[in-house]
Parts: sequence; C-alpha cells; structure tokens
Amino acid sequence: KILSFCFFRSRHCVGSPARGEGNMTDAVRQFMEAKNIPALAVSMVEALVKDQPDSPRKYLRSMFREICVKDGYASPNELPEAGGMTRVRDPGDGQRKSRIVEVPAHHLLRLFDSTKAINAEIVPKETINIIIQETLGLVKADRVSLFVFDKGFNVLILTASNMTKPIRIQPGQGIAGTVFQTGEVVNIPDCYQDQRFDQSFDKATGYHTRSLLCMPIKDFEGACCGVLQAINKEDEGVFDDVDELLMGHLAQHAGIALRNADVYRETILASDRANALLHTIQSLAQDLGVQSVVLTITMHASELVQADRCTVFLVDQVNEQLFSISTDSTKEIRIPKTVGIAGECATTGLTIEIADAYESPLFNQDFDKSTGYKTKSILAVPIKDDVAGAALGVIQMINKIEFDGEIGVFNADDVQVLETFARFIGPKVTKASLLTGEKRAEKTETEASAAFHGFARDSEDSAGKNRPRKSLAPESVTAIMEGAEDGEEDE
Repeated sequence: KILSFCFFRSRHCVGSPARGEGNMTDAVRQFMEAKNIPALAVSMVEALVKDQPDSPRKYLRSMFREICVKDGYASPNELPEAGGMTRVRDPGDGQRKSRIVEVPAHHLLRLFDSTKAINAEIVPKETINIIIQETLGLVKADRVSLFVFDKGFNVLILTASNMTKPIRIQPGQGIAGTVFQTGEVVNIPDCYQDQRFDQSFDKATGYHTRSLLCMPIKDFEGACCGVLQAINKEDEGVFDDVDELLMGHLAQHAGIALRNADVYRETILASDRANALLHTIQSLAQDLGVQSVVLTITMHASELVQADRCTVFLVDQVNEQLFSISTDSTKEIRIPKTVGIAGECATTGLTIEIADAYESPLFNQDFDKSTGYKTKSILAVPIKDDVAGAALGVIQMINKIEFDGEIGVFNADDVQVLETFARFIGPKVTKASLLTGEKRAEKTETEASAAFHGFARDSEDSAGKNRPRKSLAPESVTAIMEGAEDGEEDE
C-alpha cells in the first residue's frame, strides 16, 4: 500500500504518462530503478533478521513509511497506518503532526539507565532530585525544572536544578502551568519569539532563556500530577524530536516514581503519627501533675501533624488566664485568657486554622520581631471537658513542615488528627487538674494543723501546765480553722 501510494504520488507530481499497460509497466520499472527498490528490500530483510521484531509486518511497514516521508512523497498522516512505529508530535503553531523518529542506540541505553535510576528511588525529596539530574543528562539541557502538583492546596511545587528551595505557582501560571492544565507538550526553539514566555525572570536574574521543552507528567490513571521542563539545549541548540521522545518516556516513569514516593510519604506519616500517639498514651498512663502533663503533650503533639513548634495552654478559670510550661526552662508562662489566637480558641471553644499569621488580627507579631522567628501557619485546637464541655486548654501548632522541608499550611487531615488527640487527652488534663487541687488542699490542711498544735503547745508552756493533751483530728482542725475564719471563738 505504501509503495503504491508513493508510486502514484510520484507520477502525479511529474505528470501522468500515456495510458496503456506497457506505459504503466515502464513507469513502475523506472520508479523501482530510481529508488533502488531491490537494494532497499535486501537491506530491510537484513535489518529484519538482525532486530527480530515481534511483528515483522509492522516493522517493514514502519521502515517503508520512514523512507517515503524522508523522500518527501507524502506526510505521515497521508500514508496508510503502519502500526508499531515510533512517533513524536511536531511542535508548531497549533497543529501538531506525527513524525517518525530514529533514535540512536546510545540514547536508548541512556534512557534505560535513567528510568532504572528513577524507579529505584522512593524517598520523595530524593525522587525529585534524581528525576531532575537524569533529565539533565538525557536531553543535555542547561537547566531542568520539576513541578509537582499538591492536591491539598491546588498548587504546583517547583524544584529546579539551579534552586536551593522550592517555590509554589498556581496551575495556569506561565508555560508550565498552562502545560499542566492542557496536557499538551510545548517545544519552543526561541522563547523570546513566543508570546507565552514570561521574560521577567530573565530580567531579574540575568539568565537568558533560549530554547524550552515542557511536557506534562501523568500518573497511571492518566491524571496530570506534574510538569517536567528542560531549558536551553547545550551548544546553543534546540530540542529536537529525539529529545522530545526521550523526555516523554522519562516523564512516564517520573509519574510512576512520584506516585510511589507519595504513597511512601503517606505511609511514613501514618507511622510517625501512630508512634507519637503510642508514646503519649504510655506517658499519660501514670498519674502526672499538671506540669508533667503539659510537657508530655508538648513533646509528642507536634509529631502528629509535623509542626515546627507546639505550645499547650491550660485555662486558669480563677484568674482568667492561660498558662503554659516552657520546655526549655520548665518555667510557667501566663497570658490573659482573652488575648491572642490561643485566647480566642479557649474562649469560643472552636478550632482556629490560619494559613498566614500576619494576615490575622489575632496574631501578635511582637514575639517574631524580638526573636527573629517567622510564624506563618497556625492551628489551635481546644481541649475540652467531656462532661461540662468547657475548654480546659488549647493545643497550638505553629508552622507546618512539608515533606520538602518548606513551611506549609495545616490541612484537613491535620485538623482531624489533632482534634481526636485533644479529645483523648481531655480526661487526662481534667484528672491532673483535680489531683493538683487535692494536693494543694491537703498541703493547706497540714500546714493549718501544724500551726494549731504549735499554738496550743506554746499556750500550755506559758501557763506552766504539762499535763498530757489529746491531739485533735484533722477534721477538728479544719472545723476550728473554718470557725476562726468566720469570726467565731472556741470557749
């Protein structure tokens, strides 16, 4: 089919000869001699024996198509479908056509090594780094950027070979954001001639972006989970069909690797939360005082939601204050109950979620200014009494730590985990408060009894009376002290 098509196309281009069987036979003979069809057949059979493809027919038809397109007889879309051939899409203005690409063997070997290295890694941060490094070597680019989509916050997290810290962009922002939304490959030989290219980055850094190849990364379900972008082909060249083909295959494996890394991260996160909860249960199994309870909760609660800092406040209803215990000096810290985010949480009994602390009127910036610490995200959850429902305290988390080490925002899972944790420790906080109150009452009673007995002995010595005297029971002492407070005298 392909050979016949090319033959008639060649006759159409040069003009049809006179009708007749003899004329047609001569035309076919001339065409075969001009194209050296016998030698072509020999070379194709030799390649077929050497490569031993699974489908010899598809293999031969693919070779025919490549020759016909190369000689300019037709475009690939006009030829009968061969099947099993390697294609890339031709970057252009809107219309992207299929084109046959012959990939050198050393490039394929490099691709196999790259995919093996990517699939061997499972730690999220290391997976991102290995994808970037393998893409740099595979397509010989000056810089490579990897955008990973965060479903929780609907942002693309950008990690680049020339950047020390990731940054976040919105889907649809820039060329990478557009590729993420459309799922189309973008290959730009000259970025400054393309209206989609944003020149502000080059102007700010002094870097000159010439060529750019950007393509989506899709997971096993076909959903776009990121974008892979290569910038500036080495030796001031442009990214060709082979680069696009190799990077496309690498992007497929990158999608699988990123998915595996995400599952691994979720597994480690669940394990850390379970361990933190187990340690807390073990620590709170004993009858601890208020200070010990506060310190125990502070040490383990931050591991539940991966927070940078954690503070636990308890409510002092008598003095209308919130107090906490410093983990550094174990000193007590007190603030008014109605002040700040913790105060609002204790007063209303509601969970407070803040993505940017500096945009909240409840946040006091004086601490950050005095220490140099930068507070960004805050999560405050009340600790409630199961019986009365009143707030006994507040667990306040500061600055969510993401898997890449950057400061993020607390999500719905963090809120659910911390609220469950607060319900669990509520009875423990109540019991610790009651025990502390009983100890204080017992201490006061003992001091009163000792003072009373000392007063009685002094009175007897001064009167010269040394007769034995029966000690009063603690209940009597308490009754006498209460009577004294009411202004009554004991005859």
